[in-house]
Amino acid sequence: MKNTIYREELSAAGISSKTIMGALDCCLIRLCRGVYSVIRECQVRDHSRIAAFIRDADWISFHVDKSPSDLKRDFRYQTQLRALRIQSYRWYRPEDVIVGKSAAVLHGIPLYKDASKAITVRHPRSNSHTEEIIRVRREVPTEDQVRFGHLAATSAIRTALDLIRISGQREAFAALEWVLRQTTAAQFPGFNPKFGYTEKFQTEARRIIETAFYPAVARMRSGQVTAQRMVDAIGPFSESPAESHCRFNLIALHLTGFEQQIEVRDSRGFIARVDFLNEQTRTILAVDGSEKYALVGPSLIRKEGEQHNRLLSLGYKVIHLSFDEVLSLSDFRDKIFRQAPELK
Repeated sequence: MKNTIYREELSAAGISSKTIMGALDCCLIRLCRGVYSVIRECQVRDHSRIAAFIRDADWISFHVDKSPSDLKRDFRYQTQLRALRIQSYRWYRPEDVIVGKSAAVLHGIPLYKDASKAITVRHPRSNSHTEEIIRVRREVPTEDQVRFGHLAATSAIRTALDLIRISGQREAFAALEWVLRQTTAAQFPGFNPKFGYTEKFQTEARRIIETAFYPAVARMRSGQVTAQRMVDAIGPFSESPAESHCRFNLIALHLTGFEQQIEVRDSRGFIARVDFLNEQTRTILAVDGSEKYALVGPSLIRKEGEQHNRLLSLGYKVIHLSFDEVLSLSDFRDKIFRQAPELK
């Protein structure tokens, strides 16, 4: 997988420590102690024997014409690399359970600007702390564990709940909504958001909250009140973390009446499916930077263009929000109330 190779394999092939060091960030990257990944078919003569360990051609193709700085700025690549490091680490102990942000990476839960590097695990009897792994003595209920091959980790639901304590309520809320949405969508084979949402989608999400989220909250040793309040508030309709942050702000400001993923039509037919709509005040919130699935193009609403003009002609007020604005409650509040004072 991803041309993963162990130090012993390199040594057995006659590749010296000096050659390995010279190949780092050239055709080889270090995942963790004693574990590497071949990322390029190198033309340097001393590195030629490393190419014999290439088994994943797609991984090599991905790195073509990409500089170290390009890769460092690639959020998805860095997340994938971190997951590979967690999966490749060789010194887990029996009964280790991967938790926290490390478990979030394995589940694919989006984390915003996460700079943590050490793997976090829980163990029923051991504490230890190294540069590569932080082990805390605490048991994880069996019901809250899942397997990733030979590794144990907290379930996606329990991981999102743990993020309340680790990352704060805002990021945890986005994580909880992401997990709920993914779990709900998995119950509908072939689900495609561009075709909208049925009432069954909401009903299924509610069932999952009651049968999976609530029991996980009940098993928490602390923080149950906050976790219960947050789980009561989540929904399955946020199509990106940015939309979850927007929902979090609306709840924090006690702004009610907004519905998500609402189709707006006029006498000519479909105009757009909007992120948030408050019909009473005729206010639309358009969260920029989120993935959208419009039936009439790749972007639902633009400040200029036919869609926007048709919405205005119906009396709607459209407020565009950047990702940075939804991350800041004060910036969000100021912009919302400045452009739609009737919401106060």
